[in-house]
Amino acid sequence: MRQYGKMRYPALFGWRYLQKMTYILWIVLDIDIKIYVGSLGKLIFRKGVYLYIGSAKRGFRSRIKRHLAKTKNIFWHIDYLTSSGYAQIKEIWINNKAKECQTAKTLIKAGYNFIDRFGCSDCGCKSHLFFIRKDIGELKNLLEKECFKNADKDYCGWFS
Repeated sequence: MRQYGKMRYPALFGWRYLQKMTYILWIVLDIDIKIYVGSLGKLIFRKGVYLYIGSAKRGFRSRIKRHLAKTKNIFWHIDYLTSSGYAQIKEIWINNKAKECQTAKTLIKAGYNFIDRFGCSDCGCKSHLFFIRKDIGELKNLLEKECFKNADKDYCGWFS
């Protein structure tokens, strides 16, 4: 996996006309960390792979660039994690439909571990952040089945 200093533009979906996008940030932690996450308090994040499911009604490109930035004003739960010096976004998966909550429910039903109430203060989901202990290949197949595309594999330059 490569780090995202440069990423490729997802031109496939006809972005100018989209109203809402769903994205998944594939985040890797190299060590265990303990951080304060707003209303959730102090949380322990174990070394490993995390998936964060988010959406953008408009300004999708700006939203992703914001997530990739280490320095930013803290607004969402995920900002606490991505601003830490230990979290690296390794991949970004995208879908041109509003599937944020549906995808979270699919991962929960498939038995993926989640961080309770993380990233879902505006909906009724259990979580939008998942700690991945299962087979990565199986997970990628599940995401493709849900019509997500790996922005690194499938698109030409955009987020740089």
